[in-house]
Amino acid sequence: MNCQLLKDHKERVWQIAWHPNGQILASCSSDKTIKLWQLMNDQYKLIQTLDDCHTKSVRSVSFSKDGQFLASGGFDAVVGVWMFDGSKYKLIQQLEGHESEVKGVAWSVDSNYLASCGRDKTVWIWDHDDLEFSCNCVLQAHDEDVKCIKWKDTTLYSGSYDNSLIRYTYGEDDEWDHKQFQIEHQSTIWSIDIFNKLLLTTSADCTAKLFSIQDGTIKPIQTLQGFHKEPIYSGSFSYDGLYFALGSADNKISIYKKDAIDELGYPHFALDQIFDAFEFDVNCVAFNPKNYLLAACSDDQNIKVFDLQL
Repeated sequence: MNCQLLKDHKERVWQIAWHPNGQILASCSSDKTIKLWQLMNDQYKLIQTLDDCHTKSVRSVSFSKDGQFLASGGFDAVVGVWMFDGSKYKLIQQLEGHESEVKGVAWSVDSNYLASCGRDKTVWIWDHDDLEFSCNCVLQAHDEDVKCIKWKDTTLYSGSYDNSLIRYTYGEDDEWDHKQFQIEHQSTIWSIDIFNKLLLTTSADCTAKLFSIQDGTIKPIQTLQGFHKEPIYSGSFSYDGLYFALGSADNKISIYKKDAIDELGYPHFALDQIFDAFEFDVNCVAFNPKNYLLAACSDDQNIKVFDLQL
């Protein structure tokens, strides 16, 4: 397996996110910076460091679907919005409102909405008019710290320290409606990823769960357990949905491959490989949107891009 090591952060790297073109990778860190890495001559090179927004750890980053915007969330309770000006990303707005650490940021597919979530138990939805961002709604459906958020078209999902998954939809009354799902995780939901009608959650209970989401329902398909002995912090589908990766506090990454379709037409996945990835926790894994490259980051300040040769 080929692997490229990306080093420049001075503290823990919390999260990574791919630009939709698959050529640029964003990373964020406890060193209060966001770094952008671009593939040049088969090597990832640091092309920009964004350090003029956050005064504490940067916990989350997310590109909009068209790559025009980059959002960041920090432990300073600030959401940063950056825009590409043709040559680099520039900070255009700092969004304030969260009462404590921002744990996640995510763009809707049409880029009309930006969602953020945090330790204050809330999910904020921001919209924009002529590049001016403002709060559309504050959603207070969780009982504890909200760890992660993920859009499916214009539907938003959130996972929390309260072990629950919540779905938010924009109703005919111009209000965001929500429905809570107790999906049998025994501890914190750390991440959510979605591919078509499949939803993947990972948890501090050392399991990952796969669900079918369609017709307004969430149906459990498969629980994956026994391969990781510590919390699973992150999960990511491959660009074609044939694989997904998990990253864990046991320093390992596991890869699962679609191997069967059950009698109801739901896919099942089996372990393809598992390997030691870092010397410390794997905080995030992210498949490239164009190929089988897998990026991952760790508490050891490093980022790695693996060519899994699947």
